[in-house]
Amino acid sequence: MSKKKKKKNNQNTSVEEVKIEEEIQETEESIDEDNLTAVEDNSSDEIIANEEEDISNEEIIEYEEEVPDVVATKVVNDKKKYDPTMCNMLLIFVLLCSLGHLVGKLIIGDDVIMNLIGSMILLLFSMAFILLGFNSGKRKKKYVILGSFLLILFFVFSLGSSYFNINNQVIDFSNMKLNEAIKWFEKNDIELVQTYEYSDMIDEYHVIAQDVKAGSLIKNTKSITLSISEGPNPNKMVAIPSMVGWTSEQVLDFILKNKLTNVNVSFIVSEGMTDTVIKQSKVGNLARNEKLEIEFSLGEGNSLEEIKLIDFKKKSEFESIFYLKKNQVNYEIKYAFSSSIKKGYVIKQSIAAGKTVNIKNDKVVITVSKGPEIKITELRGMSMSDITDWVINNKLKLEFTDQYDDSTKENHVISANYSNGDVVEEGTVIKIVVSKGKLVMPKFNNLNEFRDWVNKYNINSEEKHEFSDSVAIGNIIRFSHKEGDVIKNTDTVVVTISDGKKISVPNVVGISKDSAASKLKNAGLGYNFVYSYSDSVAKGNTIRQSISAGAGVSQGTVVTVTVSNGKKPYTPPAPTTPSCDKSKGSALNIQYGSSGSQTVSMIKQMNPNHKFSFNYVTSCPNGSIAPGSVCNGDLLDGVWKNYCDTITVTIIK
Repeated sequence: MSKKKKKKNNQNTSVEEVKIEEEIQETEESIDEDNLTAVEDNSSDEIIANEEEDISNEEIIEYEEEVPDVVATKVVNDKKKYDPTMCNMLLIFVLLCSLGHLVGKLIIGDDVIMNLIGSMILLLFSMAFILLGFNSGKRKKKYVILGSFLLILFFVFSLGSSYFNINNQVIDFSNMKLNEAIKWFEKNDIELVQTYEYSDMIDEYHVIAQDVKAGSLIKNTKSITLSISEGPNPNKMVAIPSMVGWTSEQVLDFILKNKLTNVNVSFIVSEGMTDTVIKQSKVGNLARNEKLEIEFSLGEGNSLEEIKLIDFKKKSEFESIFYLKKNQVNYEIKYAFSSSIKKGYVIKQSIAAGKTVNIKNDKVVITVSKGPEIKITELRGMSMSDITDWVINNKLKLEFTDQYDDSTKENHVISANYSNGDVVEEGTVIKIVVSKGKLVMPKFNNLNEFRDWVNKYNINSEEKHEFSDSVAIGNIIRFSHKEGDVIKNTDTVVVTISDGKKISVPNVVGISKDSAASKLKNAGLGYNFVYSYSDSVAKGNTIRQSISAGAGVSQGTVVTVTVSNGKKPYTPPAPTTPSCDKSKGSALNIQYGSSGSQTVSMIKQMNPNHKFSFNYVTSCPNGSIAPGSVCNGDLLDGVWKNYCDTITVTIIK
């Protein structure tokens, strides 16, 4: 058999290789069958295994003698069992990376919904890939490993790119606290410009809007303007309805909801329904801080002599006064600092809640909070973020400007309107000047650029002029500081400006107008002629010039020359008019009509010899709005006035 195989091998090696593979496969299958049988019969397995081992060893020896080394190597490698551990671990790592990518995108991404959708799609794709990877055959495992590496690299790159972008983009500052926003600006070295506006929706010292869109690249952004909330606008217009007939509770609710801050209420005995509005000073659009007076009826008489006090704690000053006036209780308001009670709310009352007070004899003293006693800390030298934190925490208002300063670190306070140890209340405006660091002398292309720079940074400057044969008129000859020099606080930057070539003014006095014009023009100067009468200089000749002869001036300077009109002709004096006799007059009779025009007609008719000026308005300072009413009628009616002076009358149109 061995000789026969060798002979065939010499004739056709490829056929023999196929047969060898078939025989190896048959041997492996035979071994597998024997292994299964070994589970049932251990003793039989040992005998068969030994016989097969002898046969296998003999065949391998024969094959090694008969086939090339390449085929023998293949046989040895095919006998090694495949290990999937590495591939499975990579697939598990892919799953972890996809989950981490989902979480990371939600945390650092700026569009949560789109990031969630995209990350979920990637997660589903990754799970499908992982399932296919676990079920693939050994010949496809290398593709699974390659795909796993590519997915892992994609997840890492995607998260890294998002992190890089989010940290290199302008963020959305909407509703962010000002002190938190300032920290971001300091970290990213971007100039912050603050503007303040009122807002009913955004809390005080929170950002309302920004002028640079969120997501813009930081590298393309030099400064950002933030609109900061100052809280509710006290000047906001509110539509005030007629509240006549409203109960006191309805009125109080309306005042509090609309944040009206200047309302005065009074309660009087009248025939009107008890505890209802009988009069109000204004109806229509009204600013929150504009004065509004409301009068309530107590009915025909207050029969109560005693009343049990309510607890005023946690009530505002206005609510407390409203209650005391409504119940006709004598009261006094005092103010004190409090670290626990909000500003404008009651700290304590002199008579405890639930106690009975005599309306006529007792007095209730209400102590209202001014907020905590705030001692000004040493502001100079503090950083802008630190002082903003301090101001916001103490519920103060901040107003700042910035300027360059050679002795104060950038973004630190140069000066403030309050000193260390001063005591202030909540809401006090702290005005500070913040340092922009040292100011360096820049390069200027023209004089206007220099002037704008000086005005912008409030720099001490001085302009000097001198003649120059080489520098054109109006251009800069030199500066007192070189480009790049540090401008100190006490420095004055001097700029020397060229007046051009020096020109000597010719003498043009005593010559004709045309000769004077010719001489000035030839000298490179402008001229302007004015005329005057003269008893000594003939008509048409020059009398004087505005710039003395021989004076040095710039080219183009205008010289004003006075030309004689000859002697002044005689003019007879104008007749004089007699002055008005202010001793003549009479008492005014001011009558009102039902309209402005009717009132005017009546006043003129009743006072024919007086002169009037009528001023029309829509309402009087005393609150009257009746058409035809004279606002200053009480000051005029029956008062003696002369016939010379004009009398101003203010009338409601």
